[in-house]
Amino acid sequence: MDRYPLYLYSLSQTAREGPPENLMPISTPKHLPPPSSLPLSKTYPVRLPNINVNKLERILHGTIHQNLENGKLPLERSNKMWAIWEKDDHGSPCRKYLVRFSKDLPQVQLMSFPCSGNSWTRYLLEASTGIFTGSIFNKKLIYKTGMLGELAKPDDGRTLVQKTHGRFFKSTTLATVPAVLLIRNPAKAFISLFKLSTTSSQVPQISYQLFNTSKFHQLVPEYLKKWEMVAMDSLLEKNAPVHLVYYERLNEDPISTLRGILAFLGVPEDERRLNCTRTHLMGPYKREGNREFNPFTTEEQLLMTQAVKRVNQTVQLLGYQPLPHYSIIT
Repeated sequence: MDRYPLYLYSLSQTAREGPPENLMPISTPKHLPPPSSLPLSKTYPVRLPNINVNKLERILHGTIHQNLENGKLPLERSNKMWAIWEKDDHGSPCRKYLVRFSKDLPQVQLMSFPCSGNSWTRYLLEASTGIFTGSIFNKKLIYKTGMLGELAKPDDGRTLVQKTHGRFFKSTTLATVPAVLLIRNPAKAFISLFKLSTTSSQVPQISYQLFNTSKFHQLVPEYLKKWEMVAMDSLLEKNAPVHLVYYERLNEDPISTLRGILAFLGVPEDERRLNCTRTHLMGPYKREGNREFNPFTTEEQLLMTQAVKRVNQTVQLLGYQPLPHYSIIT
């Protein structure tokens, strides 16, 4: 695969012989064949180069060093700040907490396929650290909600992480820049993205009949290619640490997952801020869950199963925990 000179393992060999014993298979709908019996998509031919797997693992599983001042991240001398919980009742201990810009921070990408929890993760990080996060997209609507780091330059050292969606979304992987990689069940991410791209301020609710149209089904293969490539680019083209976060586990146990991200970022925990974050988990960026339904064709489900299997095998071969056992259908 030309895009992946560091590919670890012949996934075509895995498809023929089955995965190594320590790999956990994903769950699949009962009416579909198991992933190990599925042919690999021709979209992603693979080859097995000679690489130092141990060296690559050591790089990916590293952590980030921060230059602390008195045990805390340094703050920029600026009046730009966000009173994140100012609407709390008077007397609330959380009202006093502010979010501000830092300085001299290393650049760290917050990488994900769209609608995988990126903005919500940014909110949780700002809430728990008091430091703004950034973005390559510079969306004024996000800025106006209080995320003042949205318009900051990604490499100016003022923001903790910077939102990006990979090379398919007007960005690059930036091989030497560390990353927090968010992965979500592709089926649910695709439904959320289609809803988001179809609704507007004039039509805030989507008609679920739109999922039965050619417009949606023409987008699914493109969505799937981008979903897989966002993950593979981050895992196989990085020469810097990568911390893997599964949206489903973040949703189930936000604080524990958040502690893991902070440890990776080299940010000391503030238990009082974490307690306030625990009581303000939703924030303005956590959207309601999708209605339980399955708009995908059998062929689309097969393709998603293949892609999830490839990503699942890759993360485990790189020493990460396996993907959650989610079904391809919602």
